[in-house]
Amino acid sequence: MILVWATQHDAPAERVLAALAARGVETCQIDEYALKTLRYDLVFAQSPEGWIEAAGRRLAIEDVRGIYLRPGEPVADDARIAATVLIALASGLQGVVVNRPAAGRSNASKPYQLDLLAQAGFLVPDTLVTTDPSAARAFLRRHGRLVYKSLSGIRSIVSTLDESDEARLDNARTGPVQLQAYVRGLDLRVHVVGERWFACCVRSEAADYRYAGAAGATAQLSEFDLPEQVGRRLLALVREMGLLVAGVDLRQTPEGSWVCFEVNPSPGFPWYEDATGHQIAEAIADLLVS
Repeated sequence: MILVWATQHDAPAERVLAALAARGVETCQIDEYALKTLRYDLVFAQSPEGWIEAAGRRLAIEDVRGIYLRPGEPVADDARIAATVLIALASGLQGVVVNRPAAGRSNASKPYQLDLLAQAGFLVPDTLVTTDPSAARAFLRRHGRLVYKSLSGIRSIVSTLDESDEARLDNARTGPVQLQAYVRGLDLRVHVVGERWFACCVRSEAADYRYAGAAGATAQLSEFDLPEQVGRRLLALVREMGLLVAGVDLRQTPEGSWVCFEVNPSPGFPWYEDATGHQIAEAIADLLVS
């Protein structure tokens, strides 16, 4: 039995469920929007014991071999309580969990995660976190063009600033704001699944290629032949972070250097899968039943 914790129409979860079904694996989906109806009787000792009941279906924890997590942020109090129980279950289950909650915590603080990336030997963009407009302006003058984005794991649209936007930096006092030196080069998203990697390059004029259409631009995705040594370094990075599956954002500079921006512990992979033919959902299913 594989548990999948996600909303009913979450695209990555749907693809993993389909891949598991094709293998004849029994699954149970816990709907993010139905957490308040979850029932459970669990004992947390060396490993969780007991049962949970979702959508009228009772499951013995001893029958659960793995969990695939795509949770959101519960709003209702009773849903939050159920979510904490599922987090405890995913943390202690003796099986394959994609991904254990603690492993993805670094994504909640982008500056902290950048430090982890640098410690792992990757180049990272020069970064400033500030509430001081004068410091922000000095940083802009030093680099000429900047990128600004969310400090947390909350999804945000990445945008750019140049010297013509200097007056806007007065808003930094309402921050904090995270500013990064703009890095020229080719965007890559590499999905790491266990001991495998799937590399996709993205060519776009948009500052954030995910929203290229809204910016009046296009994004062209294609399979990329990632050098073996870079792939091995990414495997080691993701493993060191305690993750089994991750989406890593990189940029290859015109000089051939590799700059790492972020490691996403719950990547939405279908867009990249459709563009490249990569079998990412299949690889996740293989991992869950391994």
